[in-house]
Order: sequence, then structure tokens, then C-alpha cells
Amino acid sequence: MRIKEIEAKIARLEASPRFSSLARMSDSDLDRQIVAGLNDMASEWPSFGAMVSNLRESPAPADKDLAGQIETFITDWQAQQQQKAAQ
Repeated sequence: MRIKEIEAKIARLEASPRFSSLARMSDSDLDRQIVAGLNDMASEWPSFGAMVSNLRESPAPADKDLAGQIETFITDWQAQQQQKAAQ
């Protein structure tokens, strides 16, 4: 998925009535929404890693940046989940 498609999805989300409800969500609820959205985006590829790899291989710098942001978010989110499980 190209960055323009992702930006269009974000614009549709921001224009929806649900957007204001997102502003009132806790960080953990927002994280769950982001993960669900990323999983939906990744459904177009054989795996989540394939999606990130495809973005990294793109000639567009914005796609490469997005791949890094997604990887960072997921790494942080997984670490949070592991910490919660250990408690």
C-alpha cells in the first residue's frame, strides 16, 4: 500500500464521526485501534513483515519512513504487551 492510500484512509477516518471518539480514548485503546488498522492493512500481503518489506523497498522516501514508524510502533507495543503479561 502506498503512502497516498494510507493518507487517504487517515483522512476518511478523521472525517468520520468516530474520529472525535478517538480523541477521548486512552493510550492503550488507541494502541489497540492502531494495531487493528495495521492488521487490516497487512491483510493485503502474505504477512505483516511482507507489508513492511514492501514499504521499505519502495522508491518513495515516505513509504520507507512509514515502514520504520510501523516497525517502531509494533516493537514498542509488543514490549508493552509482554510487560503486562509479566505483571
